[in-house]
Amino acid sequence: MIISAQQRLLTLSCGSQINVNPTPLRRDDDNSPWCYTFSVSPVIIDDDVRSSTLPPRANFLATQVWPSSRIASTIIEQYLDPSWKVCELGCGPGLPSLTAAMKGSEVIATDLDECALEMVEAAAREQGFLIDQRFQTQQFDLTSRQNVLPDVDLYVMSDVFESSNVAESAAYHVQSILSKNSNSQSKRRVWVFAQSDRAQRETFLDVMREAYDETLEWSLNQNPDLDSELWLLTWTKLQSNTIEENLCRRNRNEMFEVG
Repeated sequence: MIISAQQRLLTLSCGSQINVNPTPLRRDDDNSPWCYTFSVSPVIIDDDVRSSTLPPRANFLATQVWPSSRIASTIIEQYLDPSWKVCELGCGPGLPSLTAAMKGSEVIATDLDECALEMVEAAAREQGFLIDQRFQTQQFDLTSRQNVLPDVDLYVMSDVFESSNVAESAAYHVQSILSKNSNSQSKRRVWVFAQSDRAQRETFLDVMREAYDETLEWSLNQNPDLDSELWLLTWTKLQSNTIEENLCRRNRNEMFEVG
């Protein structure tokens, strides 16, 4: 639950203060999961106008919620098995991770950007997700093939393909994850969300076709097969608001029926 929707100052471990906004998955629902996003607008505290800038090396893109993150979060809210342990790759502000935590899952939110991870941890703390270490953040460079991912049930990526290097490395990590399924009784799943106008998503798909399955395609089906180990969801920019609204409406109807 959002304590206050007002913009506020968040103090980072480096000592910098940044302006952040609580950003909910559903704007009309006080019980919605939410994350922090960086704001360039000044915040007024005790009649004092305070502006902020991101620390050096912080990535502005990693501090914002993009449409793919909202769609991923909405699908997670509806379909995620709470018994699954979840790891989000390139989490940014971490809305999908925080949504999974609200569902009751253990979560590891990963990103290279330290500022983004501190924003995620602050939002998780305010929503009570840090109890018993059920929610963790971890710095992880998606472009490094030396790094080892934590072992979980579901890995989530939403619009992380900002360059060909990231797309190719993401495909490498997905293949590494799925290769473990052949020698294990537990199944690892990967859900990838990418809007159709993201150019490097085709780089990711080409690498996956070559190494994993030459018939692999992006899917327009918004209902994940929970038994499948890999699901690639896409949509057009014009469809994004409609998809999110339809999924949110379906979620609300189901919660109403249960209640």
